[in-house]
Amino acid sequence: MRVEKDIKRNLYLEKMLRTLNSDFVKILSGVRRCGKSSMLSVLKNHLLENGTSAEEIIEINFEKEEFNALRSGDALSRYVKEHILPQKHCYLLIDEVQEVDEWARKVNSFRTSYDCDIFVTGSNSRLFSGEHLTYLSGRYVEIKMMPLSFSEFLDFKRYDRSEVKKSPENFLNEYIQGGSFPAPALVDDIYLHDTIISGLFDSIFARDIILRGKIRNDGAFMKVAKFVFENIGSPVSANSIAHTLKSQGHSVSVDAVDNYLTLMCNAFILYQCERYNLRGKERLRTNGKYYCVDSSLRSKLLGKTNSNFGHLLENLVYLELIRRGFDVTTGVFGSGGDGMEIDFVAVNASASHSQTMYVQVCQSALDESVLERELKPFYAVKDNFPKLLLTLDRIDFSRDGIVHKNIADWLLEEG
Repeated sequence: MRVEKDIKRNLYLEKMLRTLNSDFVKILSGVRRCGKSSMLSVLKNHLLENGTSAEEIIEINFEKEEFNALRSGDALSRYVKEHILPQKHCYLLIDEVQEVDEWARKVNSFRTSYDCDIFVTGSNSRLFSGEHLTYLSGRYVEIKMMPLSFSEFLDFKRYDRSEVKKSPENFLNEYIQGGSFPAPALVDDIYLHDTIISGLFDSIFARDIILRGKIRNDGAFMKVAKFVFENIGSPVSANSIAHTLKSQGHSVSVDAVDNYLTLMCNAFILYQCERYNLRGKERLRTNGKYYCVDSSLRSKLLGKTNSNFGHLLENLVYLELIRRGFDVTTGVFGSGGDGMEIDFVAVNASASHSQTMYVQVCQSALDESVLERELKPFYAVKDNFPKLLLTLDRIDFSRDGIVHKNIADWLLEEG
């Protein structure tokens, strides 16, 4: 069977290589089982292939029993001191670093005491913010990892790209149905695939959220989770969720709902997309949208795979924009906007000059009324930034400077 570390994910490897030989601690963050551990192995192999000796690489993986004794910060310090080579530039790779007591303080001491590149991974964003990073303030680089993109999925499945080009929508449907986590993508047996997904679901929801978040009423939490995953791409708030659940006979406080949403975002299974007032040029903090990190987790939670397919496509586009380095919001026109929205206002401020793009997503625009509805917000925007309509259609609807593309084709574009 193929293994993840044998498949290079160049998007992330290139980011890691650009940070080598710097004083910064490199943090790989992302949802559990999205490939962070494998990327450390890919980096190790790259170093070995380019002249680094095995003794110069110190690997610590807290998901392996052999390293359980190092969860104490002092024990970790002793281990690193025993294995570091004083006269050499070394590489310290720590997987699931949040398992260490006061991990940030210890990692910072390694940074200041030894000549080494430090890479750590973690599966909860709460541990990489606030007081947890006091000791690393200004001295770390975060590389945000996600499960497989559509292009990476095809690489993992070893599909012939010439065959994909003949009917990319069929492969896109498999990607949506099977999900984007690396491990399930490497198996062809349906039972094994579903077993892996079930294990992922249990470890993320039970371990990373319910247990680590100290949730006492897991029944209430699961009702909130189901509501949000059912309504991806729709404006929601903690207040509206609590009100809806109450009308259905489930009593959950607004504060509890807000806490549950935060915990799911911290575990990287949900992403919040805030609204942006296109006329007032400001972010709006209320009634944002949520998107899920992977369709198979949504299917496991809801017990169905194809509900609201249009929003599933919207979800894919949102994740791909994030992958490509965009800061993404939903564009609204404020009062007098007739309820119009632009699905995504994507801004790439890290480019040589700020890049903005407006994106609309729908399953099909063959119906003239649907096409008119999707294009109308573009005409209301009074600037000349690129405007992109994405559908599953093969007919080209491009007009008036608005570019139309097939979603599968767009997902396979480079960069």
